[in-house]
Order: sequence, then C-alpha cells, then structure tokens
Amino acid sequence: MRRPTMTLHSGIVLAAALFAVFAAIAIGFSAPPFNSGDEAAHFDYAVSVWHGHLPVFQDGLTIDAPFGIIPPVQWVSQHPPLFYAILAPVVGPLWDSGQQYHAVLAGRVANAVLAGLTVLAAGWAARRVLPTRPGAASVAAVVVSLTSMFLLVGGAVYNDLPNVAFGALAIGVAATALRRGLSTRLVVLAAVVTAAGMLTRLTFAVFVVAVLVAVVCARGRGWWNGLVGKLVAVVVVTAAPALAAGWFFLRNERLTGNIAGSQPEWAAAHLHRRQHGFVETVADPGFWTGVFSVFRGHFTLDVTWPWVLLVGPLLLAVVVAVVPALRRNGHVRPRAPRRTTTDRTTTDPTTATGRRRRQDATDRVADVLVALMLVAVVVLIVFLQIRFTMQGGAAQARYGLPVVPVLAVVMAIGLSGFGRVLSPLLVTVWVAAAGYDWFTIVDLTGPAFHEPVTLTVSRVAVVLAVVALAAVLTLVWTASLRRSVVAPEPPTADVAAVTA
Repeated sequence: MRRPTMTLHSGIVLAAALFAVFAAIAIGFSAPPFNSGDEAAHFDYAVSVWHGHLPVFQDGLTIDAPFGIIPPVQWVSQHPPLFYAILAPVVGPLWDSGQQYHAVLAGRVANAVLAGLTVLAAGWAARRVLPTRPGAASVAAVVVSLTSMFLLVGGAVYNDLPNVAFGALAIGVAATALRRGLSTRLVVLAAVVTAAGMLTRLTFAVFVVAVLVAVVCARGRGWWNGLVGKLVAVVVVTAAPALAAGWFFLRNERLTGNIAGSQPEWAAAHLHRRQHGFVETVADPGFWTGVFSVFRGHFTLDVTWPWVLLVGPLLLAVVVAVVPALRRNGHVRPRAPRRTTTDRTTTDPTTATGRRRRQDATDRVADVLVALMLVAVVVLIVFLQIRFTMQGGAAQARYGLPVVPVLAVVMAIGLSGFGRVLSPLLVTVWVAAAGYDWFTIVDLTGPAFHEPVTLTVSRVAVVLAVVALAAVLTLVWTASLRRSVVAPEPPTADVAAVTA
C-alpha cells in the first residue's frame, strides 16, 4: 500500500502543476497586453537583455509599444537578470520581427510554465518539511497552485515566480539539512539554489540566511557534518550567491547609491509616495491586507470571503496541532528494519526500543528547528516588506508571494488533518472556492485584443485547467481512502511544531 500511495501523492503535485500552467495561460490570453506599467517594464528588461545590455532607470524603456501602459522610467532595472535572461530568447526575436503582441503572449506562456515549475518546487519543499505526512505535503502544492495572485503573476510578464520557486527549494534544502545532515549532493544543491536565487530578487537573501543557519545546525554522520565540513559548506554556500550576483548589486550601488537600486526621491516626486515610520506602517491595516491578500483575485476590497481561503485552513491547522488524535492522523511511520535471526540488535526489544526513542527525540528536535526556520523566514520577509513600505513602497500582494509556500504547508496541515473522509471533503470544498476565485479572473466574453484566436486559447486552457483540477481531487480522494490506518502511538512533533 505504501508505494502506490506515494505515487498518488506525486500525481497530486503534478496535476496541480499542470493546473497552474493552464490556469495562468487562460488568464494571460484573456487580458490585454501591458495592462500595467510594471508588465511593460519587465518585458522591456527582457528585450534589453536580448539586445545584449542591462537597462538603466533614467533611460526609460527601449521598446516602442503600440499598446498598453508605458512607464516613464525603467523602474524594474534594479532587479537581477536571471528571469529576463530566461525570457529573452522567447520574446526578443518575436519583438524584433514586428510581432509585438505575439511576443507578449509568448512571454506570458513562458511565465505560465514557470508557474507550473514553481508548484513542483513547492511540493518538493513541503515533502522535506513534512516527511512523515505526504498527504499534507501534496495538498500544500495544491494550495500554491490555486493562489489567485500566484496565477495572476503567472499569466503576465512579472519576475516574481523564480524568486518564489528558488525560495521554496531553499526551504527544502534547509529542512533536509536539519533532518538528515549534510552530504556532498546537498551542499552542491544548496550552492546552486542560493546562487540562482540571488539572481532573482534581493529579498532572496532571507533564504540564503536560512540555508546557512541550517548548515550550521545540521546534525548527522559523515565528514560534512563535522566542524571542518560545516565550515567548508558555509564557505561554499556563502561564496556561490556572492559570486553569482554580487556584481549586479555592486552595479546598483554605483548607479543609485544603494545595493537595492531604489529611487525613493523619484518615487516621492512623481508617484507621490511618502515615507512612513515603523509604528505607522505596522499599525496600518492596509499594509497587512495588502501584503497578504494573495487570494483576493479580482474582487474588490469590500468582498471579504476570499480571506476565508487563507484564514480558514490556518485556524484548522491550529486545531490539528492542539488535538493529539488529529495530530496523529496521516502520520506515516518510518519502516522498521527487517528482523533476522542473526542480528541480536534487532531482536532485542530493549535495544530496539532505546534506538526508537533516540530516533524519536532526534526527529522532535529536527521538527522544532524546521518550524523555527519557517517562522523566521516569514518574519524576515515581512520585515523587509515593512522597510520597503516605510521608504514609500506599495504594500502589494505580489510581494507576499515568497511566503506562500510556507503558509501553504500550514494550511495543508489544517485541510488534511481530519481523517480519511473529512479531510478530502475539506480539500474539495476549499479547491472549489479557490477555483471559483481563479475563474472570476478569466474573461471569456470576447478577445482580449484584436485577435479572435486568443479567446479560443483561453477557453481551451480553462477546460484543460478544470480537467487538471478534477484529477487533483480524484487523486486526493483516492490517496486518502487508500491510506492505511496507523496504530495509535506518540506522535512526532512535526505538526505541532510547524503550526506553533
């Protein structure tokens, strides 16, 4: 039973990723091109990279678009170039050949694919955070895939998704280090993830810190987990992002006077942004509703029910954490070693019990460390957003996306912690509500621009997205009903710690 169930959980994550791709394409093909100045600026950055140079704030946009909103300056030039390097060969040739609208659509399709990859990354990370609860880990990927702001970004040309994806991978790497210790493969993966992540956004530095702390706190056997090995790992994981992205932030410092590349004086003069104090910012309800309104979709501020999509599962997770019987639900006990007549250590009940207790204690410590890491990541990202808003920045839901994979883990615990029948029922209700939230974004009444084929593509993408969502729910129900009943036992601390 164990292996087929694990395959079902992988199928849930894959189906959720496919839904994200089709749902984002449906949004992208039903929206007019450059319906925000931010999208035009991000697109221009990609075209600039295709032409062999990086954009400069004061120089404005290099593209001459016949449609959409064009900003007066290149106000995304402060971001590192990884996303734009990925997009450049997709949109650059089309734009240069005069197919401007097709270039925008191609960029949106590419970003939709990145949305699917981000869901896969979130599912992988959740599995490392909750290794004994594969059902909750797969539901976490479903939660990410149905986050309306995530899909809105995936259906446009914005650079947020690589930051979210590599942030999720960094969480998975850090959780693995805390649970299993370091290995050559993990150190190499940590270096690659942190290097690539720092080439997405400066805020990724939070995830670099998380990985470094996990490396220091890792417990395990082998050379990497000794003092010298950890020092080498710290040097590698520190040097990789510094060498990969340090040059760009030094460029920001040279051009703007700060490594973030921000232009607060221009924003104050032209966008009427003003600076705020710390207390003023954190006491403003608009800050919190702005950053965490990731499920609002296209609903207006006076529509409050989308908040239930976020708050409801979080409250359910608290219930799961405080009720021991629920905390045990869905827990997969690691397979015990096979006993043989020649191995006295496995036949001696005293030795086996002691070894089991030591392992349980180690697991509980790892659970607590992983939970503390997740809390620290959320707190630091929110703090950076507070600092950004204090300097005149806007409190937008897009800036809350990096914490969505973390929140999704807790939400998934709440949705999947109530038994073999009630849990999939809760997931079904939540998916239906979140799916409706997404569907209201898509405009299927007519072509978004001047090409009727875009309406056909949107409609086909909606159908495929619904099919993928049906597959998600079918697999969720099948995996839950096939789950073996675990005998009552003292639970590990993963759920209580993560939801604390």
